[in-house]
Amino acid sequence: MLFRKIALAAAGILMAAGIAAGADDNRGTIGEILSAKRVVLMNDLSSAPWQFRDANGNAAGFSIDLDRMIAARLGVDLHLINTEWAGLIPGLLSRKTDFVASSMSTTFKRAQQVLFTNGTWYKTGVVAIVKPDVGVTSWEDLNKPDRTIAIKAGTSGVDVAKQFFPDAKIQSYPSDIDLYQVLKGGRVDAALNDLAALNAIKDSYGFDTLKEPRELISTDTWAFAVRPGDVYTWQYLDFFLTKIHESGELDALYKYWVTGEQWQADFMKKNDGVSQQRKDLVNLLGIQDYTAETGGTRMTLE
Repeated sequence: MLFRKIALAAAGILMAAGIAAGADDNRGTIGEILSAKRVVLMNDLSSAPWQFRDANGNAAGFSIDLDRMIAARLGVDLHLINTEWAGLIPGLLSRKTDFVASSMSTTFKRAQQVLFTNGTWYKTGVVAIVKPDVGVTSWEDLNKPDRTIAIKAGTSGVDVAKQFFPDAKIQSYPSDIDLYQVLKGGRVDAALNDLAALNAIKDSYGFDTLKEPRELISTDTWAFAVRPGDVYTWQYLDFFLTKIHESGELDALYKYWVTGEQWQADFMKKNDGVSQQRKDLVNLLGIQDYTAETGGTRMTLE
């Protein structure tokens, strides 16, 4: 009898341990992150003001601050891996990145591969970026065999090019900078990119957009993406987006990185510090431990 009681007690302990382990396993990637005490995220640091290397070589940008906020809310270290944009979804599916928290547009094609959050953090659209002397007023005039359009590999601009410019020559490049350089050099007639990206480079390059028959060729929303079946992580990131909408933190990021200009002085020029505005934003977001400008050590860059 005593042996049976001991056996039953042992079985109960093992069952409880199994249930506890199963509970952890049910949290998917979030459970793995909390266990490792580190979140690993891939990003393409070539698109200011969303994600880029600043003048000091550090990662900066709107989505980088979001990555930092996620790490801070989880209470873990952040390891960022710089990669070309086309490698983000393959990196997610091969588990090289825990999830994608970048300026990724939600598309039907991508939704067949990954699970997007319901919550979004930005709305924009693809435009035709040109030099003022391009000689056309409508982007529809670019759909001709003698016109060449540049696109960034792996972006929603690829689908827009196929749909709206089937007769034009399409050239693919790995980064935003490549797009702007070939357009500036006259090697292409136009480049397709998000309207949001133009605000950061318009003054530097003198580019504009074709606004006929409308400025936005297609509309985009940006969301986070997780691996298929990673439901707990999906729910957590959706919850995160809901909360930063409610708290006003997302609006604060928008005002600094999109409608404001102070970020250019803080990050596009070498300096020994940043503005009080940036320091106040970092404090508001609670990401002091992850930013180089405040001496943070909990973020690493590969």
